[in-house]
Amino acid sequence: MLVLRTARPEETGWINEQYAKVHFIPSDPTHDQIVVAEADSVRAGIGRLVDVGEGAYELGGMYVLDGYRGSGIARAIVEELIRRAGGRDVYCIPFADLEAFYASTGFRRIEADGVPRKVKEKLEWCEREIDRPVILMKL
Repeated sequence: MLVLRTARPEETGWINEQYAKVHFIPSDPTHDQIVVAEADSVRAGIGRLVDVGEGAYELGGMYVLDGYRGSGIARAIVEELIRRAGGRDVYCIPFADLEAFYASTGFRRIEADGVPRKVKEKLEWCEREIDRPVILMKL
């Protein structure tokens, strides 16, 4: 059984250990809305919404642990984060090879013109620091 829940403060270390494995920016649970997916009471994945100002969020930090990939956990986390966004604008900076997946959840590829400053800065950081191509999408 899959359960999606808000991360607990005491899980911050575990969350950021997972993000460190894939060179993602650490999360701050006092600022980010973090969802933990549990499969049969075992933590199996995480994702987050980061408030980027201007009435918008950035959906990111999507990570599903080995052994749980391909089981629909990422889709469940994305759908839960979209629900939690409450109709606000949501941006996403996924790896380019995941475009079809994010498009299937309602995101579309966009240019960086006119996006919130924090989203543009994150896109630039990703393009500099991540060794895989990334794209910018908006819900």
